[in-house]
Amino acid sequence: MASLEDLTPEARDELAALARELADNPATREGFLRLTKTARPNMPIGEIDIKDDMSSRFDVAQSRMEQLEGKLRERDALEELERRRNKLVRGKGVKEEDIAEIEKIMLEKGITSHESAADYYNWMRQAATPTPQKMFSRNVIDDAAQNTLKRFMGGNHVRAAREVAAEAFNEIRKSPRPIGL
Repeated sequence: MASLEDLTPEARDELAALARELADNPATREGFLRLTKTARPNMPIGEIDIKDDMSSRFDVAQSRMEQLEGKLRERDALEELERRRNKLVRGKGVKEEDIAEIEKIMLEKGITSHESAADYYNWMRQAATPTPQKMFSRNVIDDAAQNTLKRFMGGNHVRAAREVAAEAFNEIRKSPRPIGL
């Protein structure tokens, strides 16, 4: 520790005035007291000791409160999940064994609603209904188009193309109305 004996009385007075100025100025008081506490840790300084003690207690209380809030949010989320699952079982008639598959679909497809995921799951499990034979016709080409195509299937393709083009030109030439009407 530095001794003040080798200083002149004016220098000691100047240091004392500076220390008092730093201690009395609100902008520098806390920093001055913290430096004093650093230099002499065992020295009791009420302002700093109380502030540090309250700050540490506040931090402990804050962390406990955050833990409790986290547990409450977790409990609420689990209750909401259970409520949604029960609603599926009661409302949609879903079996409890299928709930795991429905929730897996929710994660894979990004579906946020249990009900929508249950509808999707049921839809996926249903077999597709076959198309009735009356609605399906194997002959999708009319007779005129079929006759035109027969010309191309046989021998000379170039000759068939010329004949079809000539027929089209003759049809256009004999038509009395203008093209495009």
